[in-house]
Amino acid sequence: MLRPVIVVVLLVTSSLAIGLMNTTASASPETNSSTALPVDGPDYGVNESRFQLLWSEDTDQANLSSDDLTENASSPAEFSQHLSRSTDYLFDDPIEDVERWNSGDFDDYAAGDEETSIHPEAAALENRRFIKDAYSSIFAVNPSTVLQSGNESTTYIAPEGEVLAISDYRVEVPDDSESGPVRDEWSLEETDLESVTLEADGLKLDSNASHRSSLEYSSLSGDPTLAVEAEISAQLRQKERTCDEYNQSTDSCEGSWETEINHPSEQLTVTDSVNTTVNRVDTADGNQMAFEADDNRTGAVVHPGTVWSGIDIDDNTQVRGNWRFYSAGADGWHTMVSRTESGATRANSTVRPAQLYAVPMQAEPDVAGGAADTVEPPLEIEATWGSEHEAPSLGDDIDVTPVDQYVNTSSVALQSESLAADSFDTVTVHGIVRGQSQSVSLENEGTVRETNLNLTVLEVNSSGAVVEAVVTENATGEPVTTGRVEVGNQSAPLNASGMARLQLEERPSLLVDGTYVAEDWWRAETMYATAEDRAKIPPKYPKFAQLVELALVTLLWFLPVSLAVYGFDCLTDGTFLGLTDTDDR
Repeated sequence: MLRPVIVVVLLVTSSLAIGLMNTTASASPETNSSTALPVDGPDYGVNESRFQLLWSEDTDQANLSSDDLTENASSPAEFSQHLSRSTDYLFDDPIEDVERWNSGDFDDYAAGDEETSIHPEAAALENRRFIKDAYSSIFAVNPSTVLQSGNESTTYIAPEGEVLAISDYRVEVPDDSESGPVRDEWSLEETDLESVTLEADGLKLDSNASHRSSLEYSSLSGDPTLAVEAEISAQLRQKERTCDEYNQSTDSCEGSWETEINHPSEQLTVTDSVNTTVNRVDTADGNQMAFEADDNRTGAVVHPGTVWSGIDIDDNTQVRGNWRFYSAGADGWHTMVSRTESGATRANSTVRPAQLYAVPMQAEPDVAGGAADTVEPPLEIEATWGSEHEAPSLGDDIDVTPVDQYVNTSSVALQSESLAADSFDTVTVHGIVRGQSQSVSLENEGTVRETNLNLTVLEVNSSGAVVEAVVTENATGEPVTTGRVEVGNQSAPLNASGMARLQLEERPSLLVDGTYVAEDWWRAETMYATAEDRAKIPPKYPKFAQLVELALVTLLWFLPVSLAVYGFDCLTDGTFLGLTDTDDR
């Protein structure tokens, strides 16, 4: 799916968006005068609209108005051309158009004759006595993606593919010498491009003997260095005449000439190479889990095993990786040089390879689906893990802004309550190199078991409390021995009996809330669900000795007072409190 970088793409109508991908209409070559676009395109099965998107290094014009983009575009192809002048483009997936263009444009290269070497300006030229301006340059590796991260770039290739290379040279025949006692006549007898060989870390993979070589490879893995070696030979004829009585003043031979025929030859091997990493997705694996408390809930863990662009759960749901893709012309191919003994001429190259690049555009993977933005996605990413990296620094001519930091995700944990459980039986992992996809069967790893947490407050005082936690399996009552219990700001792991004791630093009010935090189900050998419990602070009843002491203190305090009051009432004949009856006297 095409994904423009700027918001202006929202101006496109649905018909233009469809045409952007499928139209074959042509546009006037004067519309974009930047030399970054090859003059011989579009061609080779790449339509006009998509052709405009392959050259992100072209000159962008940020001041184009919306009218320039829409109202002044007479066709979807012209709209694409206008938009390509204002920004660069990101694709969600590795596109095949780069390979189509490279395979077709490669055939446009024509080597020079014996006296001319035609080479891209960046070619590494080598010279010997006779063989001059010799080189072999890798035009493209199909398919491949250059991943940009931090200050590094890594060329990812497929396990099977082809290397396109061009090679050329010229032969410089020495000038004849027509004076002096020794005179030479030179001519070229034969010259040949003996072979062009593709090797991976010294192992020969394929070869031919063409200036324009398509070399195939297969079954690669690891980090091979792909090298192209071109072997060149030349043989000359030297007729050497030597005078035995030479008159220097008259520059003439007054004796006889002795003639010797020589056939000097020369060989030269020129090379070009690229360091690569094979994007193999056939090592991907994973598993799925059920949840004891919810039959509709399914979890899964997928380990893609390599840098990946997407994981398809079903036809409508995909986990997208960090990467988005753009295409740009390969460096060093904008100018083609024709070099002879007398000098060199330069011209805009009609042989222009494109290269696909991957850049991190988000910190972590996300879920893409057909649901509207207001609808909760059918799949949740529980966790991702991998290595952290800095964003790459792109050239000024690339109008793409990567995320500052990102995680190169090597594993992803997923869960869904709406997708059918069998959706996770087989998922498809896509690499960052076009065509690299692998269906992965997720084996059932087990069930996330429900648990029960029981909290007991053992002791409470003014400085805190002691809480005991016991965690068991709901179904069996067996103790749970993994994970930890959290109460307030305190945390303690469970022991072999499924218990944990926590010392709270502050006295609770009336209630104590706790949580059993299970190990992440996507990492644990035995998977458990979290649980919660609430305990009440027990009432503080006085001890028996304290009650006896209270009774004695009360008696000792109030008995004398009671006797004094009664005695005073007796002295007043009951008139004070009426506690005594004077009639009885």
